[in-house]
Amino acid sequence: DANASGNIRATETDVMVIVAHKNLIAPRLEVAQELWDAKIKTAFSHKNQPKLLDQLQYCENTGIPLAVMIGDSELQRGVVKLRRIGTRAEREVARAELPAEIRSELAALQQEA
Repeated sequence: DANASGNIRATETDVMVIVAHKNLIAPRLEVAQELWDAKIKTAFSHKNQPKLLDQLQYCENTGIPLAVMIGDSELQRGVVKLRRIGTRAEREVARAELPAEIRSELAALQQEA
């Protein structure tokens, strides 16, 4: 697999679950588990309180194409932000729709490659 810059990806991970605030360990694990259950290759930072920028930089450096971003306001509304790392485009997605939306984004990225 090559990423947007034509480099070989350093990982097979398709999605990184990223937290925007402190104290979101449980929601981060819940979203990751939902995606694993849907057979989506998912990772997250193992630090307790990772910095947002560090998490996004990790995606760029390793070629992970998508990020699921979780914040307090999103959790309250039952949504997450789905972000394309290469273009930084992001949109809100209902959590129930997340696996299908990720598959759709991954398919679109394959077509664009």
